[in-house]
Amino acid sequence: MCMCSSYSEYFLVLVLSLTLYYLFNMNIAEDKTMAKNGLLFVSNAAKTHSACQKASKYVQKKLYINLRKNTQFTLPTVSQEIEKLYTKATSECLNLDVRLIVKPSEAVNTIKTNTPIDILMYDSALTNEVRDLEKSVVNLNTDYKLQSIEFADVKQADINPKDEPVKTYEYVALGGTFDRLHNGHKILLSQAVLRSTKHVTVGITDVNMIQSKKLWELIEPVEQRIKAVLDFLTDINPDLEYNVFPLQDLYGPTKDDPKFQMIVVSEETFRGAVKINEKRKENGLNPMDTYVITMAEDSHPQRSHEEEQKVSSSNQRMRLLGTILRPPVPNPNIPDWPYVIGLAGGIASGKSSIAEKLKKKGAGLVNCDIIAHELYKPGLPLNSTLVEAFGKHIINDKGEVDRKILGQIVFSDKDQLEKLNSIMWPAVLAEAQRQTHALGAAGHRVVVMEAAVMVRAKWYRSCHQLWSVIIPPEEAVKRLQKRNNLTEEEARQRIAAQPSNAEQIAAANIVFSPYWSYEYTQAQVDRAWDQLQEYLKSRG
Repeated sequence: MCMCSSYSEYFLVLVLSLTLYYLFNMNIAEDKTMAKNGLLFVSNAAKTHSACQKASKYVQKKLYINLRKNTQFTLPTVSQEIEKLYTKATSECLNLDVRLIVKPSEAVNTIKTNTPIDILMYDSALTNEVRDLEKSVVNLNTDYKLQSIEFADVKQADINPKDEPVKTYEYVALGGTFDRLHNGHKILLSQAVLRSTKHVTVGITDVNMIQSKKLWELIEPVEQRIKAVLDFLTDINPDLEYNVFPLQDLYGPTKDDPKFQMIVVSEETFRGAVKINEKRKENGLNPMDTYVITMAEDSHPQRSHEEEQKVSSSNQRMRLLGTILRPPVPNPNIPDWPYVIGLAGGIASGKSSIAEKLKKKGAGLVNCDIIAHELYKPGLPLNSTLVEAFGKHIINDKGEVDRKILGQIVFSDKDQLEKLNSIMWPAVLAEAQRQTHALGAAGHRVVVMEAAVMVRAKWYRSCHQLWSVIIPPEEAVKRLQKRNNLTEEEARQRIAAQPSNAEQIAAANIVFSPYWSYEYTQAQVDRAWDQLQEYLKSRG
């Protein structure tokens, strides 16, 4: 009887334990807290491109997807699914970093991701394999959860015997900017990895190769891009050799290294592959085979007609305009209120139009260029100081400083420009700060201090935030010629005498570019102002 009682108690404890285990690990749908990073196993290829939408209910940051090796794991099928998955992810999983593990897994293999997994998901057809799936994943968090995903509405993938075979190579190469790794990049990289059996080389375009790009000043540092690409590659197949390096020219090592057998390119960079093969021929090498991927369509719900139709880094950089690039750091050297925005931008950049839009939003406006002009008036101490420094010929018939004559002197002579700055800057800043305080006393919570020399003079150190305005230099030359009736050479001289776009935004919290339509510029200002209002609520 005692023995029976013991067995009964043991059985009861066992059932209770199994029940609790099931409720805790399997019934995650009742848990309202989403996991940060997840791994989803799918049983056949047809489910792969539907996985993103289904798994996004449970994961908020990074989603790994693994297609279990079976009769449907053929290279042509996986190649198709790569394009389908990442194209769909662009519209269906905007905030998820989706990664299809290209190397197939079996129960005896292991999957090691760079990011720890918080939730392990599997489609219901793999229920009997759950324990093997768990054992195959190396980087599981200790408190990971399990979740079954239903794919009842997804049919089996059709296996077409006429599918073009995917040829594999030991050494595969590709190149690109890879700024802010997006789904188009992932297609390119994944197709290269799928076709390699040993080694993949990726050239990341460096400074001298990116300056023709749209908003190139916002491109991430090459070291950061290299790290992101290497992280992705080792996630989708850690068993290959990778060489990810800064690319200084079009050719890189492919022009003279006989090991390379294939290059993967996009439709728009196909011509580059042709040139590389021409160079290889000159060097007595066999041409590389070329695989061309189709550009993925950008189906972002907020895509503007100003942006490209394809998924691109240019679109991503354009969408950064008017958003916080660097969080503001409290400035203990100035009063908390009014909240001062330093507005920087080169000559003819459209800085004043941005300032006026912010004024219409309710900001007080201090124009340092107007202050400087006012200080040129006759009878003021600064007027006689400038005459002593540059001569009487800078004074016009009205007794004012002739800005055009003064400009001709200083914009062609660095020493003369520095002399002018040492005289003007302290006087202008002092008056700007006086006007800022006056606007604050009059009830303005936000005051915009607009100044062409904001960055060079480091006046942003007297502000709470720095907002910068940039346009392409060639556009600035055209605008300046038209506005000031200057020759092209004169316009270029004036622009060259100012900080470059890259310098203007190096410390900026927010960047604008009024290069496109009025509506697109206004949308940038709206975003920036709305974000500022939310931020100011936390300051009381």
